[in-house]
Amino acid sequence: MKKLYKLLSIILTLPLLFTSCDDDYMETNLGNQPLTLSISENTLLLDITAPQSNAIDFEWTPGSNFNTNAAITYTFELGLGNTAFAKSVQTELKEGKTSVSYKTEELNAMLLNEFEVAPGNEVELEARVTAKVHHEGIQPQVSETMKIKVTGYKPVSSTLYLLGSAAPNGWSADDATKMNTVSGTAGGFVWQGKLNAGELKFITTLGSFFPSYNKGADDTKLFFRESDDEPDDKFTIPAAGIYKISVNIINLTIHIETLDAPEYSELWLVGNPTGWNFEPMTPDASDPFVFYFNADLPAGGEFKIATVNGSWDGVFFRPVVDQTGEGTDLDVDKWAGDPDYKWNIPGGTYKIKLDTRDMKIDIVPFTPYATVYLVGDATPNGWSIDNATPMTADASDPNILTWTGTLAAGEMKFSCDKQSDWNGAWFLASENGMEPTGNVEQVLFSASGSNPDNKWKVNSPGTYTIELNQLKETITIKKQ
Repeated sequence: MKKLYKLLSIILTLPLLFTSCDDDYMETNLGNQPLTLSISENTLLLDITAPQSNAIDFEWTPGSNFNTNAAITYTFELGLGNTAFAKSVQTELKEGKTSVSYKTEELNAMLLNEFEVAPGNEVELEARVTAKVHHEGIQPQVSETMKIKVTGYKPVSSTLYLLGSAAPNGWSADDATKMNTVSGTAGGFVWQGKLNAGELKFITTLGSFFPSYNKGADDTKLFFRESDDEPDDKFTIPAAGIYKISVNIINLTIHIETLDAPEYSELWLVGNPTGWNFEPMTPDASDPFVFYFNADLPAGGEFKIATVNGSWDGVFFRPVVDQTGEGTDLDVDKWAGDPDYKWNIPGGTYKIKLDTRDMKIDIVPFTPYATVYLVGDATPNGWSIDNATPMTADASDPNILTWTGTLAAGEMKFSCDKQSDWNGAWFLASENGMEPTGNVEQVLFSASGSNPDNKWKVNSPGTYTIELNQLKETITIKKQ
């Protein structure tokens, strides 16, 4: 019995021996191998056209815990050459983390802001790693210092605005019209909409006329202007119309194209569902030929779509067959006077979409989704659609969903039904790569698959509040 008691005492004591280190985490016996640092590149010319590409990897062997089974944590240092790490950036890493990587944009920002290296100048950097064994009496291990040579670049603006007599808001630098970034294309911006006849150039910062991008050698080239002493040539828009502008401020290129303009820029729905009031329809943010009227219409009854506000004598969009009811891809015609054809619906909540280019209309009853989910690398659960982050329905209005939380830098869109095959319904940005403005914005709804795959681009991480109105198809993504 005494032998059995001694054996049990030894067994119960063993766990205490293994947990005598400072942390609960334990490494297996790592032996006495040296701490060795290696790098993927010795000379780097950072590429401004690929800011999100991987620039360099630092990896190291685990080092030794000297047969203690104690945890090892690491401190990685990247410093300016020949300063003995007096000017350096330190990264603390948890147990088992034996590598550090930098993206091109991240390393370039470090050169400019931390080490104050002028763009285009080659600089020598030094790297080392220190391993700390979490066990009393063991001194830190320090790797051999590795050296690399890096040449950075002058970054371009992440924002761009239309300015001039041709622009929607004229010469007001405080209220200039923002362009959308082009996802996956560094320095790329795009904008589509109505321009006036007149002059046009581009600024990078609201409220400031400098720097600006002006007309270069011809209508396909940009010129970067930083002061009043430089030429102030502008692009000329010959006539009012719908235009698409694509620019790249790295390549200093621009393409301005004329798009088909719709016959009507405003339309009104009128009939029994509105109390025979002329209610404005909403134009699509990316296609001026398309108009929406999404609303609760409990009265139901007859309606038509007016081209002149308040006039019963103007041209109306009408069904080809009188008293046509709900449906999709229904034929549309337009005329003034008789026969006074109208659509007729039983009443309820509807999403109505009129396409004046193809002369088709969708009149679809709408039931709000119980919840909608955040998906994307900007969201808390990333691209895991099975574990997507849910929004919360408003108790007084199930069409409105809200969420408050932390968004990282990255992309984001909204799944309506959390389908693991990605073929469910989605709420999408009106343009791919749109940065949230904090204001009310129109969204796109796709009932089957993310098409077009337009995502928001979060460039400023932080706490955000999101409000999505499923019926009105609007969203506000506001940073706190």
